[in-house]
Amino acid sequence: MNQIEILDKLQAHKEQILQQIRELDDFRQGSLSPRYRKCGKPYCHCAKDGSKGHGPHWLVTRSINKKTVSTTIPKEKVEITYHQIDTFHQFQELVKEYVETNIKICDAQLKEPQGPSVKVQKKG
Repeated sequence: MNQIEILDKLQAHKEQILQQIRELDDFRQGSLSPRYRKCGKPYCHCAKDGSKGHGPHWLVTRSINKKTVSTTIPKEKVEITYHQIDTFHQFQELVKEYVETNIKICDAQLKEPQGPSVKVQKKG
């Protein structure tokens, strides 16, 4: 396979990845976990030894600018939230694959006799 065929194949793969990204369902970053809390009333069931407390209350946590941010998720939305987080992981994998494909394209362009073609945009 010559360099032009290799580049064409890589460009086609790059477009396939973009199409897969376009077809992803809605997604969210973070981790979903149940939380339990104790209300502090001495006569409540949560005050007994071994009790987890009230809950579960579902939270999605993620880091934004080095700070942990939590969002409460209603019980009836837990399943869809798990799906959204799984879809985000698919997105991350596709982005990794996209980056690697672009690196291969750049490497293949270096092997072309005329060298890589560069599109330069002026800032202004």
